[in-house]
Amino acid sequence: MNFAAGFLILIVGACGIGLLFLGLAIWMLYLVYRAAASIPSEHRRMDPGLVWLMIIPLFQTVWAFFVARRVSGGLVDAFESHGLDRGDCGRFKGMAFAICGVAQMVVAIVGTGLQIAGTVAMDSMARGTPPALSPILVAGLAVQVLGYVVGLVGLVFVILFVVEVNRRGKELESLGPSVVIGDHPRTM
Repeated sequence: MNFAAGFLILIVGACGIGLLFLGLAIWMLYLVYRAAASIPSEHRRMDPGLVWLMIIPLFQTVWAFFVARRVSGGLVDAFESHGLDRGDCGRFKGMAFAICGVAQMVVAIVGTGLQIAGTVAMDSMARGTPPALSPILVAGLAVQVLGYVVGLVGLVFVILFVVEVNRRGKELESLGPSVVIGDHPRTM
């Protein structure tokens, strides 16, 4: 196999994996959208369609905080209107995912900066010295590994958040509308 064929296979494989991850992200966003849409309008803290803004790169790093707080908060309010306590309805998991997203971005920037500085330091060494890894470059690589770990933790939290919110949304749909009689909410 020549270089061009190998490169083409690599590009096609990378695009396939990218499309797979994009499909999974869209499916997970759909589940969160559906849970947000199950919240009665009087308890909604955000329009369900705004969940789709999470598909925008970089913007989603900030928007994840809003989605986690508002969707889970609306679910909590809706369950309370039925007189039920269902905990935080995934708020902790969603906020942990959002925090991991910010931490991963910071770690990626710091790690990349250290790697660039380490590469420059290695290039600026005297020509007569044997090649050695710059401690700055090694630190940059270590920070990048930390970023992967933070990313995996964030992946776990986003999966837990989506599962929790989806489960609570389905439960809320099965309850039907609530009515307040006196000071006590009742399910119709």
